[in-house]
Amino acid sequence: MSGNFPMEDLSLPLFDSADRKYADHEEEEGNMWTLGMTVGERLTKRENLLQRRRRIVDVQLTMALFGFVLMLVENELYLLGYITKSSTTSIVMKSFISFSTILLLVAIIMYYVTVVQLRMTDNHLDSWRLAVTFRNTYFKILLELFVCMLHPLPFDISIPISKPNGEIVYASSDAIMSILMILRVYLLGRMAVVHNKLLAGTATHGLGALNKVKIDALFLFKALMFTNPGNVLIVIMISILLINSWAMRTCEAFYQFEKDHSDYWNIMWMVSVTFLTIGYGDIYPISLCGRFVSVVTGLMGVGTTALLITVLAQKLEPSRAEKYVYNFVLKAQLDKRRKTAAADAIKNWFQLCRLRRSNNIINMEYIRVHGKLLQAINAMQEAKHKRDSTGESTIGFIEISKGMSDVEKKTEEVQRSIRNLKSDLVYMQRMSRDLQFRFNDIYTVLVKNCTK
Repeated sequence: MSGNFPMEDLSLPLFDSADRKYADHEEEEGNMWTLGMTVGERLTKRENLLQRRRRIVDVQLTMALFGFVLMLVENELYLLGYITKSSTTSIVMKSFISFSTILLLVAIIMYYVTVVQLRMTDNHLDSWRLAVTFRNTYFKILLELFVCMLHPLPFDISIPISKPNGEIVYASSDAIMSILMILRVYLLGRMAVVHNKLLAGTATHGLGALNKVKIDALFLFKALMFTNPGNVLIVIMISILLINSWAMRTCEAFYQFEKDHSDYWNIMWMVSVTFLTIGYGDIYPISLCGRFVSVVTGLMGVGTTALLITVLAQKLEPSRAEKYVYNFVLKAQLDKRRKTAAADAIKNWFQLCRLRRSNNIINMEYIRVHGKLLQAINAMQEAKHKRDSTGESTIGFIEISKGMSDVEKKTEEVQRSIRNLKSDLVYMQRMSRDLQFRFNDIYTVLVKNCTK
């Protein structure tokens, strides 16, 4: 039985043969990716994958914008009465929207394939199964495909709508599908991430992995809010006003049967009032779709207001230099107030002693001077307390961190000195032992000489 199997070289380690069998098995399955690559080949492969990812993201954004623009044109032509939903122009335009959506879905799948290959290259993985988990990949792919596949279909689909008088009529579902196409706006964040050289670098991703920070669109948004919060908030508010106004107008134009408030400027006024959480009530949505957009607009207004308050609080907070200047001036003023109160206390004390020696009777002047003495003592103690609390408030996280760093440096210096002292003590102990041996030798020689 042993003659039927080739003998392996026993001089090779055991794990080399196991790895070779595993590599052969992976090559047969077609799962080999980075095994056997040198560092230069891996870097070249990674650069090619990064370029491919940028091109795929560009294709995604192009297809998404192309379909969105066609949808806008088709809806506006329909609302202006130039075409109908069953006309050839509408069907052709929606067919192009469906074609761009199919290309977008293909690009999304290719994007995730490239991301998995990039993860395999970065982590030197042999199989794509090691780079894919259900929670992080499959669910995200399915959710993204579902969001991007929402668009007006080439054929007309009608849904039942209830009129204010209770009558049930059928209206086109293109308005709802068109509004849901706004969800494709997340591709702008992906495009900004992959085209940012600072965020797309290996060093940035490595530093993020060490600190358990994911470099994505949310990280970019936080960075922009930290560096340019005012510009970001202005862009967010203008985008919400325009997009939600269009969505509200589309809902009201398609599903509102009393078209008194379907004008775009009136809709912008209604969205602005809702966004600012004022709610005058002069214009309000009638359709269910419009009411849903109104609720979403109100929630966005609350969130944007919270961000605005946070930014204003950070901008109004004094800097470290301003805090130091103010605290220095305040300390000087409190010191002056304390000295003045101390001088008043001493003056009133001497005046009180003079009144006590001159007249043992407690009169109104004695009570008045005694009250001034107590006021001076209280003012002196209050100034001292405020000065101490001001000194404590000047210490922030940066000062604490700097103090801890200084303490660590001093501790390291003390430990280094202790190690040097220990080595010196060992050396002195060795020298004393050698001297003892030499003294013993001298004593032995002297004893021998004396006996002779």
